[in-house]
Amino acid sequence: MKFNSSKSVAMRIGERYKVKCEPLTLDGSELQFVQSLKYLGVQFVAAKKFACSVENVRVKCYRTFNAIYARSKGAQSEMVTLQLFKSYCLPFMLYATEVMSLSERSLKSLDYCVRQIVAKVFSVQDNNCIAEIRAFCDLPYIGVLIERRRLKFVEKLVADEQLSYLFRLRLY
Repeated sequence: MKFNSSKSVAMRIGERYKVKCEPLTLDGSELQFVQSLKYLGVQFVAAKKFACSVENVRVKCYRTFNAIYARSKGAQSEMVTLQLFKSYCLPFMLYATEVMSLSERSLKSLDYCVRQIVAKVFSVQDNNCIAEIRAFCDLPYIGVLIERRRLKFVEKLVADEQLSYLFRLRLY
């Protein structure tokens, strides 16, 4: 296997993640230690536990939503705008969440993003109104949406005949 050492970095995760350690080399080049890195669109951060950052996801979601909102104002339909949000922005927010666990703080941060968007689309600020709109539009707490995706992911794994066969082999 050939590595590209100019594109490779190192990051520490664990109790001693802040402690400076000896340099690592790959193919004769010293690897740079970083506090965060992006891999397949997911931002990982150096911390005591394996963690992901959702800040870049929120920025991308707001950017996409604002572009949609500016163009959908002419339709004068909140439901159309919200459906476009669900189709184009939510996938950014939920990308890869089936296979990683987010902290409660990250979940609340993403959910706040959804709350702000619903408030903007429907021009409301009252928390009860926003909660009712979200319930009516099937836009629950972000953790619920992630659990739905996770369940769907597992169901697909179980339904896959080849994977089911491999699982059965491991049981015997």
